[in-house]
Amino acid sequence: MTDKLNLPSQSDIQAVLTLDRDTLPSFPQVAAKLLEVSKNDTASLEEVAKIVETDPGISIRVLELVNSAFFGLSRKVTTLSDAVVILGLDELKKLALSIAIFEKIFKTGYTKEFDRLMFWRHSLAVAVLSMKIAQKVAYPNPEEAYTAGLLHDVGKIFLDLQGHRSYGEFIKNLSESTDLVIEKERSEIGLGHDDIGAFFCTRWQLPENLVLAVKYHHQSFENHDLTEDEKQLIAIVSMADFLCWTQGMGSFDFIRPPILAPEVETWVNPEKVNIINCILEMNKEIEDISAFYQFVFPTVDQLKENLLWANIKLSQANTKYYYQGYPTSRTQDTPLSEDGLLPPDIGFEMGKSLSKAQTVKQVLDIVLYQVGCIFQPCHWSILLKDAKTGDMVFSVVVGTNSRRLQGVRLPKGEGIAGYVMKTGNPLVVDDVTKDKRFSNRVDKYTRFNTRSIIATPLKTDNKIFGVIELVNRVNEETFSERDLALLSSIAEYAAIAIERSYYHQALTNLATRDSLTGLKNRFSFERTVSNLDDFQARFGRVFSVLILVVDGMARQYETLGQDKCDTALKELTAILNKTKRREDLIFRYAENSFLVLLPLTYSDGAQKALARIKKALTLSPLDCKQIFSSVTIQSHTMAGEDAGQLKNLLAQILSKTRQPEQESEVADMQENIQMLVENEMALAEGENAKESSPEHASKQDIKNFGKSVSLQGQFKRLKTGEFGRIRVEQVSLSAIGIRISKSHRILVNDFLDIEFNLDDIKRALVKRRVVVRQIQGNYIYGEFYNPPPYAKNLGFYIFS
Repeated sequence: MTDKLNLPSQSDIQAVLTLDRDTLPSFPQVAAKLLEVSKNDTASLEEVAKIVETDPGISIRVLELVNSAFFGLSRKVTTLSDAVVILGLDELKKLALSIAIFEKIFKTGYTKEFDRLMFWRHSLAVAVLSMKIAQKVAYPNPEEAYTAGLLHDVGKIFLDLQGHRSYGEFIKNLSESTDLVIEKERSEIGLGHDDIGAFFCTRWQLPENLVLAVKYHHQSFENHDLTEDEKQLIAIVSMADFLCWTQGMGSFDFIRPPILAPEVETWVNPEKVNIINCILEMNKEIEDISAFYQFVFPTVDQLKENLLWANIKLSQANTKYYYQGYPTSRTQDTPLSEDGLLPPDIGFEMGKSLSKAQTVKQVLDIVLYQVGCIFQPCHWSILLKDAKTGDMVFSVVVGTNSRRLQGVRLPKGEGIAGYVMKTGNPLVVDDVTKDKRFSNRVDKYTRFNTRSIIATPLKTDNKIFGVIELVNRVNEETFSERDLALLSSIAEYAAIAIERSYYHQALTNLATRDSLTGLKNRFSFERTVSNLDDFQARFGRVFSVLILVVDGMARQYETLGQDKCDTALKELTAILNKTKRREDLIFRYAENSFLVLLPLTYSDGAQKALARIKKALTLSPLDCKQIFSSVTIQSHTMAGEDAGQLKNLLAQILSKTRQPEQESEVADMQENIQMLVENEMALAEGENAKESSPEHASKQDIKNFGKSVSLQGQFKRLKTGEFGRIRVEQVSLSAIGIRISKSHRILVNDFLDIEFNLDDIKRALVKRRVVVRQIQGNYIYGEFYNPPPYAKNLGFYIFS
């Protein structure tokens, strides 16, 4: 091996792994021979067949595949020579190589958190997509790209098998952070899986170009002394790995697209290579493989395309800031770049957070928190466009009378926000009294005085779907043009992340929800019962299941028509939701059957649930009576440890049922985003109802919220700088009740900086800015100014 690789030393590896020659996986001889034969373009089927025959395990798997339903042969194939002819040379080499490596290496891991099947699926997906991309860019040996993709993450296996630190625990912690996988490995474990994989590939004496692809698929490689073919192969594997993560086919069960080195797009430009066709071809081939390996790949082509481009744009934005080489720390006085871009420590950290966000509400929480930290506005909001009317809706509001303003509509084109929505141009107004575009209707409604405004559009692909608007500053200064440039950078991140989250949610719903009823589907049920440990933790040592079947559903559709039957099924869904307990789960298992899982429920409890449903069916609308009269319900009670038998039970009872047809169309984000955010906000309000702030409560009620405490602290009044002692008497995630000296001069809407210690084990210090909302004698009720989206220390304290 040459110096191109810059491999870790033996001592570096030993600091991270336990090198035990007795258990160290060796590269399969069959795979090594196949790699050698693959270099020879004139290799014959007979030569490959002889190699495959040397491994009985591979021979059996090849015959199993040829005789599977996928090939649909009318006769059974019993000889390997016949199987070789049917599969063809290229397919046989790929299949045998994949099986050899998986059987000998990948299956040897054991950590529950490191899902071996998911890892194997990712490796196959990267292999197939690498080959497809290699064909598009005319790489000399596409099969070599397949092998490089298959091996690119092999270092993770060694971290799982022999790491001094539990790789499963590492993955578990990683799922709760926003850091890049490779950087977290290097900082916490000591080496990345790329360096470890390359080290072992050299031990196996694999071809150098394969080792280079394993080594540099997460690193910058342009400055190394590599040939053009070597650089292109690395770029192909890097791009394939990145694209598979964006498509929900990563090696872990969470979204974390890697960052692409800048030179990757020089060698593989996603806009010129027709990446979408490569993805579709890869999906087709992976679906064929999944039929054999029983993988689950939800496929909605247009939706995946939208999600793909949203991820590409977000990761390109991350990359832009990551590789700019700015200083890693920033104070209030650190200047912005000349083009007004976010400094990289802010931009990259925001990008990491947004990459993890899986719902639009999470995106908005992160964006508005950063806006509050950077600009310190008195009031800030996101207005989304109602695609049907063109009106603007205050969808997310922070600041004075925020609850009053939530959901309020502005007619199309009204005010500063209307101008920005209409023109697509960001705008800063330092004195609204001198600007004719300003509308004071909102001020009259919310009873506050707007002085200065800054607003910028949320848009993707030149389509504007919203506006971020900031009003007034805490320090009473006006907004500047430099503020506008910075806010525009944040809006770019926000728009891309909102688009990505929207399509991610839509894809998840299509894969896991029944399109007619909105209930969880059969795929969701099978995932729920597939992990016995998780199932028992949720459903307990004893649980029950209700099985509802609408008999003669096909006949009902013929006699009554689709509309009436669909309406009845929706009504049945409503009945199940009304009669269930909060912890119960409902699934539409098949076209005519529903399941209700009842945690911690014995047979008597199941019978009570069954009776509730039957009673509700008798009170149903007349036009549903005919269908509901044919509903049968069975109840079964089982031990939690026997949950694995649930699938067999359902297979016996529901053997002739079929999956309902699913809608595959997804509404354009422009048409649906405002309604989605309204639904998410309503759901969040419901979840937080028990600790909601009493903003509109009477003065007699302002003490009736949050957790009652007695904590000592201090305050500083921003306007005057005066300070004093406080006693915290009530606290929630969004608000606080404090008692203060009667001689204070504090007024409603003043800003206070407070700090106090929790009476927990760690005596955790909480520092927050508070906006005074109500005053009753020496008792002050205030709302936290810009609380972080995920306030763990306070959250654990409040709900413990």
